[in-house]
Amino acid sequence: MPLAVCVVLGSGSVAGCGTCGGKAEVHRVAPPPEEASPVEVVRRYLEAVAGHDDRTGRTMWDRRSPQYEAEFGSVDSSFTNWTSLTDVEVGEPEVESCGDIRRCVRVPVSYTFEQCEFYTTEDGPYSERFFLERTGGRWLINGHGQG
Repeated sequence: MPLAVCVVLGSGSVAGCGTCGGKAEVHRVAPPPEEASPVEVVRRYLEAVAGHDDRTGRTMWDRRSPQYEAEFGSVDSSFTNWTSLTDVEVGEPEVESCGDIRRCVRVPVSYTFEQCEFYTTEDGPYSERFFLERTGGRWLINGHGQG
């Protein structure tokens, strides 16, 4: 029988259930409005991850990103491999390498996660940055990582 882990909404937590060895229960998340800030886009994206809602998650990514296919199609995708996402903190946008905060930013995040299978890092607290670009009048994720 698959193991199921659910996260209850609360301070710093986002809802979601995951199963190891079975199909995850999907909790649909509303995509952010076109005028959403980078912080709101990242928050909604993490809610989609916790809810295993890759359909909504894809709407927040620039499909031209080199990370796009791995984010949604690899065995270690957070949409299929993560069972828990808690203690989420989203920081304020910072200027990214393009030098224009109106066009590209990085948004620092920290969270605690658990996964079915170990791939690149241990379960537990983790910090990284999401990189967003203003494309077609809205903010889209172009990648994320610790770099």
